Amino acid sequence: MFAEKSVAALVMFSAQLFHYDSQYTLTVSHDIVFQYILVNEGRSYNSANGRFTASVAGVYMFTVQYCPYTNKKIYLDIVHAGRSLQCSTNWERDDIVCASMQAFAKVAVGDTISVRSRHSGILYHNSNSWNSFSGLLIRV
Repeated sequence: MFAEKSVAALVMFSAQLFHYDSQYTLTVSHDIVFQYILVNEGRSYNSANGRFTASVAGVYMFTVQYCPYTNKKIYLDIVHAGRSLQCSTNWERDDIVCASMQAFAKVAVGDTISVRSRHSGILYHNSNSWNSFSGLLIRV
């Protein structure tokens, strides 16, 4: 006898701020909109508002890489349904230095995940410094 195999849905996204050299101004308590979609399996990431809305319940991993403009302090949260899952602060006086953070969450269908700024600031994006937001369903 063979065991019945279940097929799990593939839910995965990755998006960048831009696909060209630019600066992105952050405002207090606003979601960052990563406009340039690299992959969006499951079509759950919305590049118009910067939010991932779960179409499949399960355990997810989310990652963010961000690159503060020189001499600009950045405070970001990965937010799940309005609550912070992870937070990070980065500042470099003389250069652009990127930082990253990740979070794991048990997510229900319809829950939203986003990256939110806690203070104003400026992110810098170019071919060597990518600002990105990604997520992957790792267990149903």
